[in-house]
Amino acid sequence: MRRYAAYLLAIGTLSAPAAFAQNAANGETLYKSICIFCHSLPPVGGAELGANNPALIRQAINGLVPAMEAVVGPFHFSDAQLADIAAYIGQVTGSPTSTPPPPPPSPDPVPAHDYSDLWWNAAESGWGINLVQHSSNNIFGVMYTYDSTRRPLWFVLPGGHWATVNQFTGTWYQVVGPSYAAPAFDSSAVHLTQVGTATITFFDENTASLSFTVNGVETLKNITRQPY
Repeated sequence: MRRYAAYLLAIGTLSAPAAFAQNAANGETLYKSICIFCHSLPPVGGAELGANNPALIRQAINGLVPAMEAVVGPFHFSDAQLADIAAYIGQVTGSPTSTPPPPPPSPDPVPAHDYSDLWWNAAESGWGINLVQHSSNNIFGVMYTYDSTRRPLWFVLPGGHWATVNQFTGTWYQVVGPSYAAPAFDSSAVHLTQVGTATITFFDENTASLSFTVNGVETLKNITRQPY
């Protein structure tokens, strides 16, 4: 209990402004009061990247507060305290400069059209793929077809990303589930199995190709919007 009370006392002092910024000695006290319980000494597990980089430490804390507070209790670091901790980590790790965080990923290209519709191959009536393009431009696709024994077969493309303005790609799943005629729907009988990837290349607003793999076997189909 005494040890835990000491932790709480140390935590309670963290909300007060630091007397001075970039003081490694003060940073050592703060680090050993809170951070050390998860990040050890010398700092590991990502903490070492915060050498002389208080902004990176703040970014990491903001994403992990609930998990961290579950271990050490409520806490708050001021900007000055973060600067002290960053200085101490730099001193311990011998890092004169900080490691910048990776740049954010580039946003997906924006497609030219909304491709939501039922698509098919007019020469191969009996199967098709339904595409729903959401406001985010992400696509959800459902393909209805048949297997080699002529039994109904479903595949889904539950999202992905635009590689280019006219090419969408994502993970391809096979779907099985209970009969629609079952007395009660059994959700535990619904299963998705990843079987490969799928890529849709749109040539214009009404024509495209669908390429997908199922357990290593690739299939390429030309598709168009189904007219009504």
